[in-house]
Amino acid sequence: MDVQSFFIRYLLFPLIFLVSAAVLSIINKKNQFLNNKKLIVSVLLSGIILALPGFLGFLNFNFMPWGYIICCIYYVLAGILMVYLLSKYYPGPLLDRKVFIFFAAFISALLAVYLYQLAFNWLSDVNFGWWGAGSISWFFVPLIFWWAYVSLLNIPSEIYKIWKYPDVPLDINMDHIDFNKLLVLELELYKKSSDPEPLKVKVKAPANMNFGVWFHKFIDDYNLKFAKNPVEFRDGHQDGYRWIFFVKTSFFKRNLFIDPDLDIAQNGISEKMTIYAKRVSENVNVPHETGESAIFI
Repeated sequence: MDVQSFFIRYLLFPLIFLVSAAVLSIINKKNQFLNNKKLIVSVLLSGIILALPGFLGFLNFNFMPWGYIICCIYYVLAGILMVYLLSKYYPGPLLDRKVFIFFAAFISALLAVYLYQLAFNWLSDVNFGWWGAGSISWFFVPLIFWWAYVSLLNIPSEIYKIWKYPDVPLDINMDHIDFNKLLVLELELYKKSSDPEPLKVKVKAPANMNFGVWFHKFIDDYNLKFAKNPVEFRDGHQDGYRWIFFVKTSFFKRNLFIDPDLDIAQNGISEKMTIYAKRVSENVNVPHETGESAIFI
């Protein structure tokens, strides 16, 4: 074995580990997480524990796939244990010092990779050590998942405006409307909150008309035309329902909530969009509510 091969095989990873550990200690001195002695011992012990599956090298060719699967399960469980211990004893730093904690875990993983391949290749007739050590990457999955989950919970609630049918119906003047430039919009809503299926209708709308006034006009016109099966806009106490309006976008984007105080053009509504109108309630103590009536604000 020449000097270059010896250096790469036996000295490169330990050297990287020592340099990284020194950098970690310097960073830790500036923002004390643990005292350096405990920190280095924790990193070393973690690296040794993570390297233990390397002794599965005795399986030789039988290591694939079952030995590798066992390694992956082991590292996921080790990652879960790490997240549990950090969230129990260091909940603040776990969320506030993500880069530092990830760097410390990465140093432990580097040491584990080196020790893993040594143990594996020592017991195995096939040099799968480096390939098997790749399973250590699963150790980071629970940590990244936890951070993503906490970030998801911290996303603020969507902000939207509520529209209510007025106590005194509006006298809507349509004289200023240009009927040659009407949009054809699709509206989906439940005529009654207890209906099993929604009503889907095509409704014409001028782009410069206030959205709340337009929806008011739709209810009046629809209920005049279908008086026997109207759209309910008042509850049992004759109080006007409160409504929210939104347009569904893609799976990866938030719904586009509509401001009823703006006109249709200002809300960015086009003919390709389906507008969803939902009743909402401010009273969480109303018993036996189902369907839309169970949506609270």
